[in-house]
Amino acid sequence: MANLNFHNERLAGQLQKEIGLVIAHEVRDPRIPSLVTITHVKLAQDTRNATIYVSIFGDRSEKEEAITGLNKAAPFIQRVVAGRITVKHFPKIFFKLDNSIEHGQHINDLLKEIKHDLE
Repeated sequence: MANLNFHNERLAGQLQKEIGLVIAHEVRDPRIPSLVTITHVKLAQDTRNATIYVSIFGDRSEKEEAITGLNKAAPFIQRVVAGRITVKHFPKIFFKLDNSIEHGQHINDLLKEIKHDLE
């Protein structure tokens, strides 16, 4: 079981690196900004599906448009990355927006507000 977890973690790391490179250098969709950060790759236990969490700078509509563009480009990205990573079954990829950075910033702002109220 530990060997399977190691394999999944290694594959997730390779996917994160290669998908990031493909998005930055090969995807030509105008909806996708030049700066897209892959924050996490979550692989299904059988490695048939992978959820790619991304952080995108911009307002809400720009982020939603970028996610739509990324999911539209997913088959292309999957095909290019599958040529670079050798696995028995290459996972189908899905993109989701990672809001953890904005959520953390919101919590930080609330804590600063509480600190000012206590002073």
